Amino acid sequence: MKNNFYAKWIFGAIYSDSCWLEQAKEHLEKQNWKIQHQSAEFTFDKTDYYASEMGTRLKRRFLSVSGIYNLESSADWKLRMVKIENRFRRNGKRRINLDPGFLDFHRVVLLSGKEGPQKIYLRDGVWADLVLLKNKGGYRDLVWTFPDLRDGRYNNFFLQVRAEFKTEISLS
Repeated sequence: MKNNFYAKWIFGAIYSDSCWLEQAKEHLEKQNWKIQHQSAEFTFDKTDYYASEMGTRLKRRFLSVSGIYNLESSADWKLRMVKIENRFRRNGKRRINLDPGFLDFHRVVLLSGKEGPQKIYLRDGVWADLVLLKNKGGYRDLVWTFPDLRDGRYNNFFLQVRAEFKTEISLS
């Protein structure tokens, strides 16, 4: 197995009520994706981008999925997460936002349905957005990195997932 084509699936979940996260996790497990690690829950208060759709007092948590996955299936990962989000819509509004992505030895990438100058088009309306780079002792943000990722609150989680990735890729 070539290390540079595999990564750990991760996703960020933004929600006002943790029941939506629990239900999303149940849907993932029905598709044989086992949650391996989850970060602490933090208040999602650095932007009000989702307030009109999802309300206020939002929270965010990142989670990882057990196993390693071929990066060629990244767009599929995003499209499946959109389907899960859509299961919980009410009156056309999301109750949970699922930001799938992946983590490897060098970076954290989130997958998006929105174009941006720093994003790379994959296929089927899915873009790859490099949001963090691994550096000595943690992760380094970029000019476009989301504000709540910039302050390092998720670094311990990403380091834990990276360590798990190193173990899993060495066993494959």
